Amino acid sequence: MKAAIFYFSGTGNTWWVTNQLQEKLTEKGITVNCCSAESNDAKEPKKVEKLMAQADIVGFGYPIYGSDIPKLFMDFIKQLPKVEKKAAFVYTTMMLFSGDGAIVAKRQLRKKGFRVKQAINIRMPNNVKLPYPIFKHFPIRNGEENDEVKKKAQRKIVKLVDRIIKSKRWIQGNDPFNIIGGLMQRIEMRLIDLSIYARNFFVDEATCIQCMDCVNNCPTNNIVFEEGEFSWEDRCILCLRCYHFCPVDAIQYKKPTLDRKRYPRYKGPGNGFSVDKLK
Repeated sequence: MKAAIFYFSGTGNTWWVTNQLQEKLTEKGITVNCCSAESNDAKEPKKVEKLMAQADIVGFGYPIYGSDIPKLFMDFIKQLPKVEKKAAFVYTTMMLFSGDGAIVAKRQLRKKGFRVKQAINIRMPNNVKLPYPIFKHFPIRNGEENDEVKKKAQRKIVKLVDRIIKSKRWIQGNDPFNIIGGLMQRIEMRLIDLSIYARNFFVDEATCIQCMDCVNNCPTNNIVFEEGEFSWEDRCILCLRCYHFCPVDAIQYKKPTLDRKRYPRYKGPGNGFSVDKLK
């Protein structure tokens, strides 16, 4: 049996889950090819089509942004070629609430001819602590502080692998509470121009070393450095990669984040993670 997994990861959580899935599926004798939606292969339709054709089952993974799919990954799904009743599964990563966020992809994939039997949400460490009434209270943890949530995630991944192998149905979020809650978040998020929020990013020039990591690592090539100044254009998807992975924490989101103790950065899930592995 062969599997192909396509994924997008903003700050490493979905990357970590994807690696765990690959490891557990491989242990069960399944050959797995993983492909980041940011990779060169993902940008070549013929290579994507070949990966899907060679696979018996195709997986799709992404982080939840307002009970929705990140635009970059939604665009990837929309450009996929149609298939004939190809088996598929969906997994998302979330901090607290995803609503029917996994089912959003299930609906899109059904239009392409996929048969999604598993669509689940996996809780991972929080990567959102920003100066807004709700988000400023969510703690950011790193290293061993995240061991417990990752252990729980691993148990859920093992369960997902079992369901995949046995072709058993497992759909999460398919109930009135999650459907309504997810819809309310999506309506708001889709009506908002995210570039408005991106205008709140700025660079602390006293700290910045002009390493260009933010420019080079942005998944939408949204950060520009011209004439000695950084600017955020209109393609931001609020993945927060630039904010969290600046090596000197020079990138800020509104002035309160200059206080590093109140607004620490998330440095990824560990286990061999580095930001360059996201592409």
